[in-house]
Amino acid sequence: MSQFAVLPDPGQAQTLDEVAGCLRMLKTWAGNPSYETIAARVNAVRPVGEQVGKTTVVDCFRAGRRRLDPDLVVAVVEALHNDVGYTTQWRQALRVVSGETRADAQVRVQNSLPPVPAGHLTRPVAGPGPVTVLAGMAGAGKTQLALQLAAAQPVDRVLVVNLRGSHPDQPPVEPGAVLDGFLRLLGMAGQHLPHGVEARSTAFRLRLTGSRTLILLDDAADEAQVRPLLPGTPGSLTLITSRRSLDGLTDARHVPVDVFTPAQARDYLLAAVPEIPAGSDPEAVDRIAATCGYLPLALSLVAGHMRKRPGWTLTDHADWLAERRRTGRLDPGVQAALDVSYRNLQPSSRDLLRLLAQHPGPALSRASAAAMADHPSDDDLSDLARNHLLQPAGPGRWTMHDLIRVYAAGRAADEDRRADRRAALTRLLDHLVTADEEPAVLSAAAAYAAAEGWPEQAVRLKERLSTTDDS
Repeated sequence: MSQFAVLPDPGQAQTLDEVAGCLRMLKTWAGNPSYETIAARVNAVRPVGEQVGKTTVVDCFRAGRRRLDPDLVVAVVEALHNDVGYTTQWRQALRVVSGETRADAQVRVQNSLPPVPAGHLTRPVAGPGPVTVLAGMAGAGKTQLALQLAAAQPVDRVLVVNLRGSHPDQPPVEPGAVLDGFLRLLGMAGQHLPHGVEARSTAFRLRLTGSRTLILLDDAADEAQVRPLLPGTPGSLTLITSRRSLDGLTDARHVPVDVFTPAQARDYLLAAVPEIPAGSDPEAVDRIAATCGYLPLALSLVAGHMRKRPGWTLTDHADWLAERRRTGRLDPGVQAALDVSYRNLQPSSRDLLRLLAQHPGPALSRASAAAMADHPSDDDLSDLARNHLLQPAGPGRWTMHDLIRVYAAGRAADEDRRADRRAALTRLLDHLVTADEEPAVLSAAAAYAAAEGWPEQAVRLKERLSTTDDS
């Protein structure tokens, strides 16, 4: 293997030229063996009547081809990296490029766990049940927690797949394609693969009988995607991660994955960048953690930025982050992750999220959301909560993570008229004047109204607060 650590992804190829380009990258990844060597490896496992010469192999790597022999391409891939899950991914990708199947029918499956990322902070969590769902907002560290749990399980084998439920460019994976890959990893020959998801699911369960297998289904889109992949056999363990709450999996153990605690975030940063001095502010690391909203993704990204700025102290980084936050800017990696969650919402839920980002209080109620939207919004609130863009804060109450608020406010500035945003806030403040709300919400609303040009509502909210204090 060469110095390149990442295998090229054939799923990104959309044309024959791109397939050939991906094959060239794979050759480089494999240490750039000669075409004679590749041909010899291909011929070593092919029948006498199907032997190929060097020129035929070279043609697979050339651009400008009008067609490719998919069986030969797969044989070349096997000669460069003989991994069943990877060659299955190539077979699926070639069917997509040729128009035989759709993009959701290509996926790479693996029979080993990927390494836990460097700097990962172990979190305390009870052992998994037969089926465990780890759900939380984008960037909360669900995959890392799943890997931590998986690595601790005494099992005979593992099966791993990324279901692409929140991939920025590719569609969620079709379950039949996953089962195709899993069955091949379990030793089933391609000519014996059954047709149809149900038949493959049955064959999958039969293959797992009598073994202790751990299945990691990462980034699930919904319940329908994962149900055919659940083994339902004694001894098997399934870990599922998702940005959505998969409440329809009623027999599963559901583990919400929240952001780090302030102490965990501090420990993470100090371990990630131990060489950076504090500077003049001894609380700088805590300010950095708070500005990142204690979100693992944001913390890992800012740690990467910090390593690239020699000479800066933690105080310098804390001040830099605070300035970015004042101007409403997020790290591009966090922005991209939230973009995907936003696109996965139904349109009316996106509209509501942008409105709720204007709410001045620490928590919002169902009645406040309805006032801002000027119509009942229970379905949209459920959609936002199911996608972990709102967090429950009691019956009929929710909070919004700071980074989601910044993101959604930026979306609102880009997509909504200022007059519409102000009208929504006017409706909210008029509602809060008479609503049964927590004092902290009323206090924040009163301060906001006074500062932003709603003098009448500010006076009335302060009167409400004084009445509440007297009582």
